[in-house]
Amino acid sequence: MIDHYYYGSIFTPQTNALLERIQPLIEPNLTRYVDKFYDVLLSDPGSAKFLSNELVEQRLKTSMTKWLRETTKPKTKEYVVDSMRYHQSVGEVHARAEIPMSLVDVGMTILKGEIFTTLILAKHSTQETAEAVTTLNRLLDSALSIINDSYMRGKVTNERTSQEFITASSAQEVALEIERIKSSIYQWMTSTLLAHKFSTDAFNESLFQKDFGLWIRHKLPLISADTKRAGDINAALELADQACTALAKSDTENEREQAAKLTDTLKEIIWLLTDEADRNLAKESKQDSLTTLLDRRFLSPILQQETAMALQGQNSFSVIMLDLDHFKRINDIYGHGAGDIVLRHASKTIKDKIRLTDYVFRYGGEEVLVVAPELGLEDAVKLAERIRVGIEQLHIELADQRHVKATASLGVATFNGHPDYQRLLNEADAKLYEAKRSGRNCVRY
Repeated sequence: MIDHYYYGSIFTPQTNALLERIQPLIEPNLTRYVDKFYDVLLSDPGSAKFLSNELVEQRLKTSMTKWLRETTKPKTKEYVVDSMRYHQSVGEVHARAEIPMSLVDVGMTILKGEIFTTLILAKHSTQETAEAVTTLNRLLDSALSIINDSYMRGKVTNERTSQEFITASSAQEVALEIERIKSSIYQWMTSTLLAHKFSTDAFNESLFQKDFGLWIRHKLPLISADTKRAGDINAALELADQACTALAKSDTENEREQAAKLTDTLKEIIWLLTDEADRNLAKESKQDSLTTLLDRRFLSPILQQETAMALQGQNSFSVIMLDLDHFKRINDIYGHGAGDIVLRHASKTIKDKIRLTDYVFRYGGEEVLVVAPELGLEDAVKLAERIRVGIEQLHIELADQRHVKATASLGVATFNGHPDYQRLLNEADAKLYEAKRSGRNCVRY
């Protein structure tokens, strides 16, 4: 029967007894299996781009050893359900981190080869060796099928959400942001070209570090339904940045040509952005209706993008988790209508304090999450403090001419190299509750 091959049906008394007997062979070699697994993957250019030596040593080897130990040990009937959930969570992590399942399949082949070699060299009877190899092969394949299924469900959900984020963008807000970006480009272009007449220092900073450069690199790909246009704008910015580098060299022989190239390229970017804004005007809103913040369901594609960019060696990013203090008390004393007013004022303050490049989500209830691309811990803490002060200084007037004050607790976390962005959210959440335990109305990191 096919049920015989399902993960939940594998752990019979006979199978558990067999796993008990081979545990002394497998357990001492777990580290060696995992080392071999990553040695092979890191030596292959196709798989190495998803990994790094530092990531493997600090994060993934420990997780892989834990998974292998968990998978190959005997299990009671009651524990099998928890074990299946564990494999499902592994698949979810792979989906969030966008690790290809083809890479996981290759890894499984490597692990099987190492484990089976151990069993064969143990010189047990032919029948017992065959039974052990067959059982572990069935067990590992069943665990992998659970991971695969969970991965595909997570991948489909993420892709659907990513597309929904693009197609549900608020046309008005996108158009407004684009106008601000165009204005920023115009302002930089005129002031910098004027300054260049007196000094070449004006071109020393990369355009990708400017507000408009950060926006183009991080936000544009997530709000543009046309990936080619977003790519064209990024490519044009790269050309403009190269022209800046050439102009920064005081001995350049074609200074006028480079300045003209820079101006023409920036004008092309402005034209492409104008076209993008025009195409967005017919779209619907993706915002939470009360706060006008982004809906939490759009968080996944953004964090996936920022994590991937950080892992590729670009600058890190930070998240800020915020919770309004004693919000239930405000609702209880003044009514839920007053709570809504406080939320709207606090949300507007947060949006006023963040950079144009940043994202701000209504995370749940009175919780807000800020995602800040290319912002290190020190600057993220400063941003969180500006938000905290801004909320503390609010003087909120209610409908009945009463007034209410609000404060917030904030937790800050910076990307630390783990490909699963949920770890980062958990860290920010832990820091948020540390802020609450410290008396509220403060920032912890």
